[in-house]
Amino acid sequence: MYSHKLIIKGLEKTDLVTRVEWFNHPSIYEYMLVETPITIADTEAWFIKNRLTTSRKDFVCSDQNSNQSLAMGGLTDISLKHSRAELYILVNPFEQGKGIGRRFIQWLCNYGFKVLNLNRIYLYSMENNQKARDLYQQLGFCYEGLLKQHVFHQGRFHDKYIYGMLRSNWDTKKEVNINSLLELNC
Repeated sequence: MYSHKLIIKGLEKTDLVTRVEWFNHPSIYEYMLVETPITIADTEAWFIKNRLTTSRKDFVCSDQNSNQSLAMGGLTDISLKHSRAELYILVNPFEQGKGIGRRFIQWLCNYGFKVLNLNRIYLYSMENNQKARDLYQQLGFCYEGLLKQHVFHQGRFHDKYIYGMLRSNWDTKKEVNINSLLELNC
């Protein structure tokens, strides 16, 4: 379990090289619907296009002491009208399995429910990512459905799982107050 204090900040242009490295790592692209190789030029264009939009918030989770980036994630497809957003997360390929993802997802849910005042946060998971699906369920996300052979990735069709959580379910969780674990620094 990762015991250091974590800092969360908004994604910045200086984080893009790390983002490209992670997305091009097999332990990431195996579970994410990205076409590799991802280039810095494409990522910079994506960043410029999305940095001022209100439909997404992207964050970086770092170790407070070393400033090492440990995870990236955010909320996309934010709809204030419908009070919902899609959550995504990727953990540094060399730091996986230490509880960083759990803590970051908790922070992202708090941000979505408490700051953005969302009613629903949902996510998708690839069929081959059982560890992530187990974590989502442990955190209170409910399995909502299966999209059979929904995506073509790495040469074959894959099923996609849908998970969701309502604010009313999150409010009942003990992890609601995680300010002692994470700080927003943006």
